[in-house]
Amino acid sequence: MSQIEKPWGFEDQVLITQVDVGGERGMLGIRRLVINGDEMTSYAYHETQADVIYLEEGEATLRINGKMEELEKGEARVVRSGDKHQIQNINDEVAEILEVSFPYKPEDITRIEDPYNREQ
Repeated sequence: MSQIEKPWGFEDQVLITQVDVGGERGMLGIRRLVINGDEMTSYAYHETQADVIYLEEGEATLRINGKMEELEKGEARVVRSGDKHQIQNINDEVAEILEVSFPYKPEDITRIEDPYNREQ
């Protein structure tokens, strides 16, 4: 498992593998996002990638297309390609998110708002 440092915490790559889904071949990415207390990811979207966001630990909200949804531990939400989305930890303890993405393309991100002023 490789760990990637992020300004909001870190990402563990649990599994990256080639799969066939519904006749489409692509990469499946399963990652654990560990978001520090009171931090958030960028508000962004993917052209082709879709995600399933699953809250494993902590408290978080999902901003999706401008609407805020509180996530309960053990709940999952689908983020379709083109959906603008952001995950925010609403506690001072870490939040752990399992994110499953297909077709997983790390470069497929367009940031709309970024609290850390990162480029694309």
